[in-house]
Amino acid sequence: MTDALGWRRKFGVIAPSTNTIVEPDFYAMTVPGVTAHFSRIHIRNQDLSSDDQFENLLVQIRGEIGFACERVLTAEPDYMVMGMSAETFWGGVEETASSSARSTGSPAWTWPPAPRRANGP
Repeated sequence: MTDALGWRRKFGVIAPSTNTIVEPDFYAMTVPGVTAHFSRIHIRNQDLSSDDQFENLLVQIRGEIGFACERVLTAEPDYMVMGMSAETFWGGVEETASSSARSTGSPAWTWPPAPRRANGP
């Protein structure tokens, strides 16, 4: 059945609970027929004062990302978007995209390939 508002496409977006930019940015870029459905990765401690603390952030993200994906997938999105930079680049673009696709079953594009894919070959 076609979605009443997301009749073109529905994006499932996951972002850290501490991120205050990604969701408002998506709403500012609203396109008729395209909807964004958000789920948050619970971040308990965002201390980034050292490399060890940054690694701790990544552990938190990896421990919570599956739950966030499960929740947003109930909206049956056409695409998944990772609205964060740390996990997007840690381990490389290809690893992140393949990991996301395995977790969600939806196509997953990450920055920097996303604009290239959106604009065609």
